[in-house]
Amino acid sequence: MRNLLIIGLLLLTVSLHGQEQEQSLSRFTIKPAVGALPWGLPVKGLAAVSVEYSLKGNWVLGAHAMLASAVAKNTYNVETNYSYQLSQKVGIGYTMTGPKKFVRLTVLAMGGVRRIAFKETLNYPGLEKITTQSSTTMPDVGLLLDWSLGRKRRTFNAKVYLPFYPFEGYPVSTFQHISIEMGMGIRLKR
Repeated sequence: MRNLLIIGLLLLTVSLHGQEQEQSLSRFTIKPAVGALPWGLPVKGLAAVSVEYSLKGNWVLGAHAMLASAVAKNTYNVETNYSYQLSQKVGIGYTMTGPKKFVRLTVLAMGGVRRIAFKETLNYPGLEKITTQSSTTMPDVGLLLDWSLGRKRRTFNAKVYLPFYPFEGYPVSTFQHISIEMGMGIRLKR
């Protein structure tokens, strides 16, 4: 499923990239990206899509969806049957631009829902197999920082998501959920 999502995002990017007719640009920007949740074990690769709608001035409405899955299935005698995170957030933010509008930083305050599930088996020689399984749904609140390079219809983007939940034990409790993404931004035509 993860591979189908990545292939779909790449095909969408290529099809939108191939359209070169000059028309007026809309206020919608779609930003597919790939990245990682590198801080926990196992490391998770992710595919994400964010959509931004420009409001008056430099204000922006945004939505962000992310699917992350374990990259390495067997580490330290632990077999990972599955390990994934699914997140959907919406928010509002502000865009700051450089003097020639080539570099932009968008800061979005986001809120939504995160689903985390995993099943792992300890398979150590000489011990019986122990399997653990868990799933939870929790609030997802944080800041999405998006750096964009480019002036016209297409941009290169780098994003970092800094979660604030769970509040108990912050920031150590949220350290494993910090995500790093890179992708391409495409402003849609009217």
